[in-house]
This record gives sequence, structure tokens and C-alpha cells, in this order.
Amino acid sequence: MKSIFYKMRKRLFRSSENNINYKTMEKMLKDNSEIVVIDVRTRDEYRYNHLKKAVNVPLQDICKEKVEQFVNNKSCIIIVYCEYGGRSKKAVSKLNKMGYENVYNLDGGIQGI
Repeated sequence: MKSIFYKMRKRLFRSSENNINYKTMEKMLKDNSEIVVIDVRTRDEYRYNHLKKAVNVPLQDICKEKVEQFVNNKSCIIIVYCEYGGRSKKAVSKLNKMGYENVYNLDGGIQGI
């Protein structure tokens, strides 16, 4: 029982360590113009409303070839968002597995702003 609790706690902590709020994101963008913001929602959702400077790469399209169109360096800061934060968490995981080192999830997605 203790090991299950430990694993769940570790998993929750790990998933939240890459979350940032909107104010933090604004400050990061103000301080660093080389940050890439990726909207992982569908193209229709992106067309309806998106954050300034965001590029659209829907979650199902996240792959090396698509991401390399916008990100040249694996250590570049990437901020990912979706509607509420679920898809973007999956995108953070995918990007980390592809070797990107500084990937952040906008906590609460675009609805959390």
C-alpha cells in the first residue's frame, strides 16, 4: 500500500513540475523572445481563438518533423497549451520523449487565463 501511494505522489509531483501559470508565461515571454508557444488544439479551435505568437500543431500532429519547423534547438523553451490543460500535458510528455529539455504546460489552458 505504501509503495502505491509513493508512486502516485511521485507521478503527480512530476506532472505538475512543468506547469506554469499565465502570469509566469507572460513574464517569460517578455524576458525571452526566443520562446516558442505551441497551441495543441485542433485547427478550428486555433482559428477561433489563440494566444499571440502561438503556432498551431494539433496534439495528434506532434512529431519531430512538425516541431522542428518551429524549434531549432532541443534546449529552447517551449510553452504548450490547449483548452483546459489535458492535451497539452500529453504534448509535454511527447516533446520530452523527443529530447526537448525545457517544455512547459500552461496550467488550465487557454480557459485558465
